[in-house]
Amino acid sequence: METPLLKAPGKRQVTAIITLLLLWEAGGTTLKYSVLEERDSGFFVANLAKDLGLGFGELAKRGAQILSKGNKQHLQLEQKSGNLLLKEKLDREELCGDTDPCILHFQVLLKSPLQFIQGELQLRDVNDHAPEFLEQEILLKIPESSHPGTAFPLKIAQDLDVGSNTVQSYTISTNTHFHLFTRNHSDGRKYPELVLDRALDREEQPELRLTLTAQDGGSPPRTGVSQVLIVVLDINDNAPEFAQQLYEVQVSENSPVGSHVITVSARDLDAGTHGELSYSFFQSSNQVIQVFEINAVTGEIRLKRMLDFEETRSYRMEIEASDGGGLSGKCTIAIEVTDVNDNAPELTMSLLISDIPENTLDTVVAVFGISDPDSGDNGKMTCFIQDRLPFLLKLTIENFYTLVTEGALDRENQAEYNITITVTDMGTPKLKTEHNITVRVSDVNDNAPAFTQTSYTLFIQENNSPALHIGSVSATDRDAGTNAQVTYSLLPPQDPHLPLASLVSINADNGHLFALRALDFEALQAFEFRVGATDRGSPALSSQALVRVQVLDANDNSPFVLYPLQNGSAPCTELVPRAAEPGYLVSKVVAVDGDSGQNAWLSYQLLKATEPGLFGVWAHNGEVRTARLLSERDAAKHRLLVLVKDNGEPPLSASVTLHVLLVDGLSQPYLPLPEAAAEPAQADPLTVYLVIALASVSSLFLFSVLAFIAVRLCRRSRAGWVGGCSVPEGHFPGHLVDVTGTGTLSQSYQYEVCLTGGSGSNEFKFLKPIIPNLLPQGSSEEIEENANFRNNFGFNFSPNTEFESFTDNNTNFKYSLDFPFGFQQHGVPVPELPRKGNRGSRSWGKVGIPLHKHCYYKLISKDSVAAISESCLGPSESRFERLIKGRMEARVERAVQKRQVLLLCIFLGVYWAGAEPLRYFVEEETQRGTFLANLANDLGLGVGELSARGSRIVSDQNVRFLQLNPRTGDLLLNEKLDREELCGPTESCVLPFQLLLEKPFQIFRAELWIRDINDHSPVFLDREIPLKILESTTPGEAFLLERAQDSDVGTNNLRNYTISPNAYFHINVHDNGEGTIYPELVLDRVLDREEVPELSLTLTALDGGSPPRSGTALVRIQVVDINDNVPEFVQSLYKVQVPENSPVGSLVVAVSARDLDTGSNGEIVYAFFYATERILKTFQINSTSGNIHLKAELNYEEMQTYTLTIQAKDGGGLSGKCTVVVHVTDINDNPPELLMSSLTSSIAENSAETIVAVFRIRDKDSGNNAKMLCSIQNDLPFLLNPSVENFYTLVTNGALDRESRDEYNITITVTDLGTPRLITQHNITVLVSDVNDNAPAFTQTSYTLFIQENNSPALHIGSVSATDRDAGANAQVTYSLLPPQDPHLPLDSLVSINADNGHLFALRALDFEALQAFEFRVGATDRGSPALSSQALVRVQVLDANDNSPFVLYPLQNGSAPCTELVPRAAEPGYLVSKVVAVDGDSGQNAWLSYQLLKATEPGLFGVWAHNGEVRTARLLSERDAAKHRLLVLVKDNGEPPLSASVTLHVLLVDGLSQPYLPLPEAAAEPAQADPLTVYLVIALASVSSLFLFSVLAFIAVRLCRRSRAGWVGGCSVPEGHFPGHLVDVTGTGTLSQSYQYEVCLRSGSGTTNEFKFLKPMISNLQSQSAGKEAEEYPPFRNDLGF
Repeated sequence: METPLLKAPGKRQVTAIITLLLLWEAGGTTLKYSVLEERDSGFFVANLAKDLGLGFGELAKRGAQILSKGNKQHLQLEQKSGNLLLKEKLDREELCGDTDPCILHFQVLLKSPLQFIQGELQLRDVNDHAPEFLEQEILLKIPESSHPGTAFPLKIAQDLDVGSNTVQSYTISTNTHFHLFTRNHSDGRKYPELVLDRALDREEQPELRLTLTAQDGGSPPRTGVSQVLIVVLDINDNAPEFAQQLYEVQVSENSPVGSHVITVSARDLDAGTHGELSYSFFQSSNQVIQVFEINAVTGEIRLKRMLDFEETRSYRMEIEASDGGGLSGKCTIAIEVTDVNDNAPELTMSLLISDIPENTLDTVVAVFGISDPDSGDNGKMTCFIQDRLPFLLKLTIENFYTLVTEGALDRENQAEYNITITVTDMGTPKLKTEHNITVRVSDVNDNAPAFTQTSYTLFIQENNSPALHIGSVSATDRDAGTNAQVTYSLLPPQDPHLPLASLVSINADNGHLFALRALDFEALQAFEFRVGATDRGSPALSSQALVRVQVLDANDNSPFVLYPLQNGSAPCTELVPRAAEPGYLVSKVVAVDGDSGQNAWLSYQLLKATEPGLFGVWAHNGEVRTARLLSERDAAKHRLLVLVKDNGEPPLSASVTLHVLLVDGLSQPYLPLPEAAAEPAQADPLTVYLVIALASVSSLFLFSVLAFIAVRLCRRSRAGWVGGCSVPEGHFPGHLVDVTGTGTLSQSYQYEVCLTGGSGSNEFKFLKPIIPNLLPQGSSEEIEENANFRNNFGFNFSPNTEFESFTDNNTNFKYSLDFPFGFQQHGVPVPELPRKGNRGSRSWGKVGIPLHKHCYYKLISKDSVAAISESCLGPSESRFERLIKGRMEARVERAVQKRQVLLLCIFLGVYWAGAEPLRYFVEEETQRGTFLANLANDLGLGVGELSARGSRIVSDQNVRFLQLNPRTGDLLLNEKLDREELCGPTESCVLPFQLLLEKPFQIFRAELWIRDINDHSPVFLDREIPLKILESTTPGEAFLLERAQDSDVGTNNLRNYTISPNAYFHINVHDNGEGTIYPELVLDRVLDREEVPELSLTLTALDGGSPPRSGTALVRIQVVDINDNVPEFVQSLYKVQVPENSPVGSLVVAVSARDLDTGSNGEIVYAFFYATERILKTFQINSTSGNIHLKAELNYEEMQTYTLTIQAKDGGGLSGKCTVVVHVTDINDNPPELLMSSLTSSIAENSAETIVAVFRIRDKDSGNNAKMLCSIQNDLPFLLNPSVENFYTLVTNGALDRESRDEYNITITVTDLGTPRLITQHNITVLVSDVNDNAPAFTQTSYTLFIQENNSPALHIGSVSATDRDAGANAQVTYSLLPPQDPHLPLDSLVSINADNGHLFALRALDFEALQAFEFRVGATDRGSPALSSQALVRVQVLDANDNSPFVLYPLQNGSAPCTELVPRAAEPGYLVSKVVAVDGDSGQNAWLSYQLLKATEPGLFGVWAHNGEVRTARLLSERDAAKHRLLVLVKDNGEPPLSASVTLHVLLVDGLSQPYLPLPEAAAEPAQADPLTVYLVIALASVSSLFLFSVLAFIAVRLCRRSRAGWVGGCSVPEGHFPGHLVDVTGTGTLSQSYQYEVCLRSGSGTTNEFKFLKPMISNLQSQSAGKEAEEYPPFRNDLGF
């Protein structure tokens, strides 16, 4: 319903109209009061009765009440006096925020008659809040380039007070750079601006800290402060500066790649990117860039590749340090490369003849030159070859040598010579180069082929495939060529019956042997024949060898069964008595195999049987035996299938069938009863086990005692060997070192020295020590064998000295020399070692070598020129060095006279030719074949003389760039020469070469000078040169550019640079004083990045050639921006409307600003400017994009308009501002509110037109969204009357009847007129008074209760319940028990009832067996006047519990003689022995009984059926079963928990009806219980075991006691393990890695007998078992055991 006036009866309409007219006049006036905020509760505001013109007490009579808009009451009314008071302390800022004035609306309600009066309370502000900044520190970044007068806005302070109490002024702390100016905002707020008075300098003062103070206008005024941190932003106004302008450094040429060369360091006073320096090479040559690399961040210069002193001896480079703003600084680095001996001498072979006839004399074999690129001593060289060779090495001029033969060569003595030419320099360390030459000698056929073996043994598996390769024979011939080619053939066999031609064939070329057919081991097991080898010489020579062929057996024969025969005749049947014991031999299978070895090993297996498990076959002998006792049920006939298998691969098998027949009769092995009783007594297992156990324990105990005594006596007998302690001296590991001698390590080492033949070198090899000197010298068990020689001597070498091996041709010696430790400083001559062999062997002496730390010594042959490392000789020449020099001098003196004369002639012949070299000149790039000169004319030789003398051109690099015409003597170019490739930047390019004349031998030196031509244009390393220049750079500033590279030299090199025409720059050319020019770009006009962001110029480099050549590079100039433009917004004012229902995160508006600058100067950051706390809580702005989003939901009812100021600031500190006005549009998002002022919930039945409730409705929305309709349901006896200002009253429409309806739920519905419409409902419950007109009524007419028997007294068994429709006391019910109908039922002693709640209780324990059920009545009475009552029937059922155990009826258990059940021994399984009969006094499942066999004399023989108690046999009875049996049967019911009873049955096994008892089992049982032998054995075993256990425990206790007192007694140490205490473990790491060693001994004469003494460790312990511990001396204790 839209309003109750439209559908109400006429009476309601008239009443409502009269009420409205009466209230119109009363609501016309408004009471207005004012009070200061923060007044205490109870503060007097006004006298309301006086202001309304009412008398004293009239407000109380009319039911006056104060109503406010919210549910919270701020005012209270004293009805008697009419005073209006404050109910609580009021805070204006909390109630109204920044709204001014702050007015609180209230109403005065007069109920009788109904009247509403409007009122207003204005809260006046007091200065109770100080100004407060949102941030305690305001960060302000100002560029140091800012001009004086520039203003910088600061953040405002917040003050919750209003009017004059809010912020009025700002001040700043005193400083020399800024002053503060306060401005007024358009909304009346004041904000501060910081104005720059003096220019800032970041390098002088990087930051300032000022105090900003905000002051309000209160009395007294309040203040708030915030720190202003001003960070001075850097501009690039300082160029980088190096610590040094020139760096000089020396670097060794052997420095590895990545080695640190030098670190340059520059600093820039600027900060940030302007102070971040980047290091790079400036105008560096390609050579520098390839060799060095620089770390752009740290300035470290490292090697990019290896330096080579021989290529470049010095480098000079410029380093540029650039900051982030484009400024740079430079320095120069001069790197000098120091030479090291890193180039081994080089040998260039000019002439080599590898084949020499046998009859040649003094023939030139090779001509070569030697060179060393190093300088100084590193470049000086010596050259030599091995001794004992028939060759001479002759020195010519300028490091040229010739190798000639010394006499005729004999190929039979040596067919080939490996000549090693060794070139050694004099550097440190000395480097050498070896060049191997192989000289071969012609051959004649004088050697017959020789087989590698005199006889060969070959193995072949039988049944092989035909043409199988079975092996090879091999013969060699010492001759060469066709004389060494061998042909193989088969010789006729000695046995004429051997068909060799059909068995074996041979390959004539390689000696491979093949089997022509399959062989059979059983037919032919081995045969032999001879093979011949013949060479192809003239005449041919031959030899022969014996070949033996062994045929190997294969598993190709299956086993053959000999017995039982399997020939198809009647099978043989084996008879077995049924009384046979397990293991009875039934039969034996006999088989053989035609193969041999493991192929003939046979195994037997039972494959199949009629009854598995009855018989078994032994695997190795084929015996068939019974596996168990036979019974009457076993079948009489059995068939066994036995498998016979050999051990071949794969195995072969055969099978045989056995027939077995079980028989009864005379073959019975024993009589039934007497023998059966005797056998167990003879083989009593308990007695046997006791005897074995007693013997074992006794032997173990005796052996332990004897072993312990033997060990102790052995230790005492050896106590005098090492400090009174016994330590065995056996074979110890090689990692133990004797430290008992003198010196650091008192020990001799053994070395092995050998001379091996055929190695081609003449050097000693002294191996490392192979064993300490603790072993006997003659022992060879611990010595490691060397694969090349055998130790024939027993000398030792000293440790700490390493030697290299030497070998001598045709020798095979092994020496072992001993250098004792006492020899330290001087050489001691010793007798020469024995020698043997052919010509060329040398004798050796014993040389003492000074032992220096970290020294490496090398024994050299006396014909060698190798020297000893200078690092080991000390500062002065050592005796060893003088010894080596003496050997070298002696070698020259012992040279052959023929060599001296020949060398002297050669030197005199080439003296004149080597005086001055010939010089020739040619331009580079000259064509091949160009004529240079005529050498014959220049040397004064005739035509053809060069050809006759065997002339040739030889160069150092072995590159043939020249060619000689021997006939004419013309010298020609062999190839086109490139000066830059050959000589690089070196201006004088000289190529030396030599002219070699062979007959007679003569060498002439010459030089070819290559002149440069202008064939290379200048080239820039980078095709594009980037250059960054600040737009603030002043004209006249110069910028160095990268110079060009030109491979030409002299006048053809670079001469000038030019730049393309432009309006901003010109070029200057500078000379660095070393002949190198470089360009410099000079600025002519100021740059503007916004006008010209970059320029591209062409740099041209010109050389001095004719015509000149040029090279260009593009110079790309990037103008670096400075912050000279302020950000500007696209709009100065943005207006936007946002609905109040917009979700959080919604986009409000996007502001945009642009800055003409670039980089960080053009990067704009958006932020709120002077934002209030409400704005900061509601909006958020993206600092990068300028998007403004909602941070919280908008509420039109709280705020309709927001004004935001947005600031855009660039990276340089400049900023611009705009304004954003946000209008919040209202939506219908607030449902109507109902505020209840008065409510009466209970109404008497006879009341008429009573006021139930007074309430007011409101809606926070605006417009149609705030218009409302109010209604209630139509079918209720209530009226809704509107009042003044949306006030309504709810009244009754006539008297109410509680019997018809005792409660009314009234729903007041308030609906607004917005879109969509929102509804608010308020529920009111009205109760009606009652009279007692309803009697109590039970919920059921009868109740049935169940109770378990044996219950506890006072147990709650159930409840009855009755209800009364009346209310209050009329509805309160009282319960009682009515007298029972059965007078014999003791109800009072059985049940009781709770009068208040109807709970029933059992007063005593009930017994199901005595009383199973009973019933009674219960009454219910209310407390009305008069009282009304009713009654109900209650039935109680008693439930049974399992409280009775089963009772056994049979067999009787009354203590009399037990009843014995007789069972025949022939009874079948399941035979009924007896039946147990039992009953249970309970009922139901508690009386269900089950039976179980709990215990039996022989388990498994009898069984009890679970449900009927029948006792039956479980299996067949045997003679071995006992005669008497006792069965314990358990009878159990099915209750919870179950109860049980047990009964004992006695069963007697009888044979037939006439023999109820057997005397033998009872008679045999009694001796077993009292057997004296068993008792004695048990006692003896227990005694010995106890004694042994006690001894072991006592020994362990004593040992533990001694360990626990390890700090008391001193003594001597015993090593861990059986090693002497003077041995040290040196197998680990560190200086000496060894373990602690201790010796334990018993000393006599110490004053106390039987004491231990533990010495301190002799050496440090590094083992983990005792790491970090030291043995301390223990106090003496008494040895109680006497050890």
